Amino acid sequence: MEATRILIADDHHLVAESLSMLLGTVDGFEIVGTVNNGWQALSFAEKNTVDIVLADYHMPLLNGIEMTMRMKDTSPKTRSIMLTMSEEAQHIKEALKVGIYGYVMKSAEKPELINAIRTVANGEKYFSERIVKKLAEIPEFESPNGKTRVEDINPLTKREIEILKLITEDLSNIEIGDRLHISSTTVETHRRNLMKKLGVNSAIGLMRWGLRNGVVE
Repeated sequence: MEATRILIADDHHLVAESLSMLLGTVDGFEIVGTVNNGWQALSFAEKNTVDIVLADYHMPLLNGIEMTMRMKDTSPKTRSIMLTMSEEAQHIKEALKVGIYGYVMKSAEKPELINAIRTVANGEKYFSERIVKKLAEIPEFESPNGKTRVEDINPLTKREIEILKLITEDLSNIEIGDRLHISSTTVETHRRNLMKKLGVNSAIGLMRWGLRNGVVE
C-alpha cells in the first residue's frame, strides 16, 4: 500500500518542523513538504501529489479556509485537515461550508492526530471530540448543499451511526450484534467509544444527541 503523502502548512516554522518530525516516523505516512502560508500550499499541491494537507486556520496571505476552498479547484484529490487552536463557532461554520475533511485541535495528542489523518485518508471525515461538542451547540445553518446534518460533518463512522440508531431502538448488545453480524463484545466496545466521543454517559444521552443532530428520528 502506498504511503499517505502529507503536506504541512503552518506559518510557525517550529510547529511545522515539529509536526514533520512527529509524523515522519509513523508507518504509512510520508511528509512531502512544509510551507508557511496558503498560497505556498496551493502551489505545492498543484506541482506535487498531496493526499492530505494539515493546515493552520490563521496563516498570512491566505488562511486555511480560503486555501481549502481554492484547493478544491486546483487539486481536487487533496483533502484538508484544519489543525488549529480555534474553537470559535464561526471558524467551525466556515470550515464546514468549504467542505473541510477534518478539524483537529493543536492540543490533540499524537494518537488522535494519526487517527484523524488515517480516517481522512480513507475517505471519511474527522472532528475532534471538543469540536463535536461545539457543533452540537451550533444551530443548523445553510451550507451550499442545504442544511448541514450530522451525516455531512460525520463525526462518527458509518458503523457507529448504525449502532447508535439501533441503541435508540432499545436493542440489547446481543440483538444489535445479531442484526449487524458482529459479536456483542464488539457492540459494547462501540457503545463505550460512542459515549466517550460524544461526551455522554448513558443510552439516553446517546439518544438525545442523535435526536438533536438528526441521526435518529
